[in-house]
Amino acid sequence: MGSKTSSLLRPDEVQALTEKTGFTTREIVRLYNRFACLDKSRSGFLRREDLQNIPEFSVNPLCNRVIEAFFWESDEVNFTQFATLLSTFRPIRSRTVTEFNNREGKIKFLFRLYDVDKDGRLSKDDFHEVLSGLVGATVKDKEMEKVIMRAICEAGADINDDDEEIFVTFDQFKKTLNHVDVETRLSMPF
Repeated sequence: MGSKTSSLLRPDEVQALTEKTGFTTREIVRLYNRFACLDKSRSGFLRREDLQNIPEFSVNPLCNRVIEAFFWESDEVNFTQFATLLSTFRPIRSRTVTEFNNREGKIKFLFRLYDVDKDGRLSKDDFHEVLSGLVGATVKDKEMEKVIMRAICEAGADINDDDEEIFVTFDQFKKTLNHVDVETRLSMPF
């Protein structure tokens, strides 16, 4: 494995991560070295601030939502959690499909991007926060409301007169993506 930081990974850990994520040994080592560079405090964990310092994130309008996906369950992420989440973006290869790197895993990741309040459903407020991050102040509130209601309707949410409790479930969200190639669109080379 060569470098000083990669030597901290034991062969059995690399093997377990390869099986869990579908990454090759070489990819695991590269990810570990990147993780070690991001871990400025040398604590073995990353925090939000560590990811916010990545230049590529700063140009992404969904930067904060992507970072929040890393910290869905905790305020710190260890290397195994880091590699597991990144495996969502690995191109799907038939012999290395994993729990996270498949169509369902990619859709779950997208759902988490929109589920701002982490309640397991997408509300008007969730849509508003994410879409506002994408379009900024270029869309007026009235237009934004129309876009949000259209998205909610297209997802198959029940809309009644009392629209306070309108939300989209994961299954409804997943159904709206039936004709979207999320396998390719949520993939990047490692």
